[in-house]
Amino acid sequence: MSLLLVVVLLFFSSSCSVSSGQYYVSDNCSSVTQSSCNPLSVYAGNMSQYNNTIFYFIGTSVINFDVTMDSVQNITLHGLDQSPTINCLYRSLRVTSSSHVNFSNLSFQQCVIDFKYSSNITITGSIFKSQKNNSFLMNLFDSMITSSVFDGVNLLIYYNPPPVCYNELHHYSISLTKVTMTGSLWLFMRHGTSYNISVISENVNIIRGDSIQVNFIESLFSLHVTNLLVSNSQAGFSFQFDTYSPYKNCNIKGVESQSTIGVEDYHFHNNSNDGLHFDIKKDYFQLSNHHIDITVKSCSIHDNVWHGLSIIGHLSTSAHISVIDTELVRNKAGNEIAGCLYILLNNITVTNSLSTGLVIISSVVTVENRSVFKNNTGVVGGGMAINSSSIVALSPPANLEFIDNLATYKGGGIYLDEKSDFQFKLGSNSITLTLKNNTAGVAGNDMYGLVNFPELFSFTNISTSSDPTAFTFCDPDSNEITPIWDDGEQQSVFPGQPLKYNVALFGCSSGSNSFSVTDGRITIEENYKPIVTDRYINKCSLIRYTPTLNFINYGRNTVALTITTDILRNNFPQLHISFILKECPIGFSVNSSGLCDCSVSRENVTCDINTLDITHNGLLWIGTYHTSTPFNANETNPNACIINEDCLLYCSTNPVTFQFNHTDTQCVDNRGHRMCGSCRNGYSLLMGSNKCGHCHNNYMMIAWIALFAVMGVLLVVLLIALNLTVSVGTLNGLLFYANIVKLYEPVFSRKGPLPVLSQVISWINLDFGFEICFYNGMDSSAKQWLQFAFPLYLWIIIIIIIQLCKRYGKISRLMGSHAVPVLSTLFLLSYTKLVRTIVIVLHKREKLFKKQDEDDDPLLDVTESHLTVDQQRRAMVPSSTDVRRCASRESVVDLFQS
Repeated sequence: MSLLLVVVLLFFSSSCSVSSGQYYVSDNCSSVTQSSCNPLSVYAGNMSQYNNTIFYFIGTSVINFDVTMDSVQNITLHGLDQSPTINCLYRSLRVTSSSHVNFSNLSFQQCVIDFKYSSNITITGSIFKSQKNNSFLMNLFDSMITSSVFDGVNLLIYYNPPPVCYNELHHYSISLTKVTMTGSLWLFMRHGTSYNISVISENVNIIRGDSIQVNFIESLFSLHVTNLLVSNSQAGFSFQFDTYSPYKNCNIKGVESQSTIGVEDYHFHNNSNDGLHFDIKKDYFQLSNHHIDITVKSCSIHDNVWHGLSIIGHLSTSAHISVIDTELVRNKAGNEIAGCLYILLNNITVTNSLSTGLVIISSVVTVENRSVFKNNTGVVGGGMAINSSSIVALSPPANLEFIDNLATYKGGGIYLDEKSDFQFKLGSNSITLTLKNNTAGVAGNDMYGLVNFPELFSFTNISTSSDPTAFTFCDPDSNEITPIWDDGEQQSVFPGQPLKYNVALFGCSSGSNSFSVTDGRITIEENYKPIVTDRYINKCSLIRYTPTLNFINYGRNTVALTITTDILRNNFPQLHISFILKECPIGFSVNSSGLCDCSVSRENVTCDINTLDITHNGLLWIGTYHTSTPFNANETNPNACIINEDCLLYCSTNPVTFQFNHTDTQCVDNRGHRMCGSCRNGYSLLMGSNKCGHCHNNYMMIAWIALFAVMGVLLVVLLIALNLTVSVGTLNGLLFYANIVKLYEPVFSRKGPLPVLSQVISWINLDFGFEICFYNGMDSSAKQWLQFAFPLYLWIIIIIIIQLCKRYGKISRLMGSHAVPVLSTLFLLSYTKLVRTIVIVLHKREKLFKKQDEDDDPLLDVTESHLTVDQQRRAMVPSSTDVRRCASRESVVDLFQS
């Protein structure tokens, strides 16, 4: 077609050579045989005198000035050889108020093209090459661009009202055929109804360019795009329906504005933004009578980084959009329709989207014929998501197929927002809905959100669910979520301890009166008071709720569980659960937040009401004194006196966590009870140390007695034979210091005894010095008596020897004068044993008197015995290290010896 046009133009020029002209243009005319050859600068001075003229370009023409053709007619610029070039050096080539201007077989480099207010402009077989230059075509009527290339050049086509208004409606056209671009194509329609323009685009390719943008306001035009390819570009095809005020000064009276857009056989792929995008602004079109008809037919939109198809209607009543025989494949952000009041989907295929296949928001969509949604992946809705009061109307014979779609959250095949009154509207029974092999992470493998399934379709073996309408207790250890209609035993907690319930939510399923597991939120209310807390439930979930004493009282209370949704409904069931709030246990009291905490704070001491644990850094003993009966840590005992004392003996030096019914945890060496003063139950005090251990063989006691009997005789004989008596001054001093060290042994050996020194000192004090279990159940009192028995046995031996010396002279001569000093030495060696024995005797006597007085005088104040732990002024952990003064408090020494 373009070649025929060139031949016709050449024939016309040659036949009219008398009144027209034929000129040759070249910067090197010496190589041109024709006589009428000049550089372009010779002709560019006044192009208006060259009407009906053909300019033949040979070679390269370089210009450093603007070329303007104003009010010219029948001018042709044609390149003769293979690569005729016009290099503008970024200057302009302007055509203004002209007609029948033709450009053919030319290459324009670094030229700014500016054509406006002209008609019958033809560009054929030409190349426009530049770097980020724009070509402007404004009000170019009945013109065409064919078989041309725009390399790095953005083509901008504007249509504004004419400089002089028309009295009647004019119809114009512009066409682009077989055009290849690496830049962008912009089309601006802002002429109102001053004229009608028809834009035809056929076989236009944009590769590695920017995009095609159509921007218009209320105007009368039609756009027909066929066989369009946009790939590897910034965006595909974008239509922007603007809110600018329309140019009405030249509108033809009685002519309604209407925009018709048809996109057919369109291929958009591998673009870094949307493939096909329509954006209809709300502000102006909502109130106007403008009509927009958009038809997308036989298009392939695939592998775009953002949406494949995006239609944003802003609830405009002006637009009617039809998408027919179109494939939407592997678009990362899926496809969306939002705010459109009329959309027709006819035979579309949506596959392999990396987001929801099609998202419908606040729109009315009609589905005709067959539409397939397959192998799409989304979060809410794998194949299709219908939200915000949208309506999907299935027009018979409609056939919807949802196969192999995946939703990581809800609605593998279809997700329907239940804010809508209607989701699917059926016209007849000739509707087919196929749901197969769809998967959802939480609920509704095939469909989620539709409540009245049987009223619409009849299904078998499908997985459906909805927002929760019921809930029950459940067993978290079961593989299947089975409702438990009674939570069993009533829970009892302290202020600060959580109530724990395993709850599952159920939505409506496809079967009649059937339910399926779903997720959601519930509201918790205390005693019908406006104290609510949302809790998320997924499958069989454990919910924790912590009551406080700020809003409820001790005793029986009630919490109510209610389903929380975005829809106001009055028929949601409530689950009322009763529980008992108990007073704080021993060692705890209610703080200002209404929770149980340490009765009185002390540095480095913490209390946890959830586990009933008390933690401190060691060298401290916290426990109860005088509890008449054994108790548990979670009990309240008003008659218990709390001891909180620094403990330097037998208490752990490391951080300790314990409960009040396991205070022995604070002790070391298997010791326990108050202030770690005795052995734990089942343990016996060991001879030779203050540690406790197990006795494995009671027959060993006989062997030990025999051994000590022999050792006693040998020791007395040794002292007499070696004259080791207190009459020797050095030995006298050594015994004195050994006695002192032995008396304060628990203090000196708190960090561990010195093995050799400790053994020597023990022997000097007639102690065994090594740990043995004498018999099972031995306590400190029995130990002291047994240890005193050995010195007593030695005394008896030496006294017998003295008596024998008095009676028998032979024995007296044998012993000499050592018997009495040996007796004195034995008394000094037994000093520590004698002192400890006297203390034990006095301690037992004091306890005996106390036991006799218990019937006459209560151990605690009568007025205090009726107070709870929370009401006692000083409970656990006083701020000082003083022991709380109970009426029957024992001394610290008493505690050690018990």
